[in-house]
Amino acid sequence: MVSYPENLKLGNNVDIGAFTYINARYGVTIEDDVQIGSHCSIYSHNSINDTRGEVIIEKGAKIGSHSILLPNTIIPEDVRVNAHSII
Repeated sequence: MVSYPENLKLGNNVDIGAFTYINARYGVTIEDDVQIGSHCSIYSHNSINDTRGEVIIEKGAKIGSHSILLPNTIIPEDVRVNAHSII
């Protein structure tokens, strides 16, 4: 599920697992060859403390299942994020 799909930039050969939620209100960029596990949440806007900012997942990164990416996060190229992480 994607909120604000007009602010989502999606590269080629991206694999996003089932039940992943993306809030792209302030921009989400997912570059080429990224893998995102199931049940992840990617937030460019956090309504709990009203933080906001772009989330960027660079080329070849892998995000483990059940992970949460918060506003103003950059995952560098080819980095692996362990399952159940909060970044």
